[in-house]
Amino acid sequence: MEFHPSMSTLSRKDVAHLARLARLAVTDEELDLYAGQLSAVLDAVAQVQKAPVEDVPPTTHAVPMTNVFREDVARPSLPPEVVLAGAPAAEDGRFRVPRILGRRRDDSRASIAGSASDRGAERGAESRGGMA
Repeated sequence: MEFHPSMSTLSRKDVAHLARLARLAVTDEELDLYAGQLSAVLDAVAQVQKAPVEDVPPTTHAVPMTNVFREDVARPSLPPEVVLAGAPAAEDGRFRVPRILGRRRDDSRASIAGSASDRGAERGAESRGGMA
């Protein structure tokens, strides 16, 4: 198969549209650069699509595999106190982690989304290595 680099061409306008959809800020120079690079990627995909695969069965692995999972058997593990002793923060017998989604509905301190001041306090505490 021959490779024809001019098979697909993205314009600067196409790249600007894609960047806007991806919420990426790109410069004029980057628009030109990315237009060429993305066109090359599309050309490569077009070449792969030409491969004769009608007689090739779908695969999930390059080599045949059988069940590689071990038996699901309960085994003794570390006590929760030992595991949580190494955690930066723990609460109610669980790891405490920074909140990344909105607050729970039953949290009476704030609305579901939390207030901006709460989120700012959480971010500030996290950046200092602590928890809000």
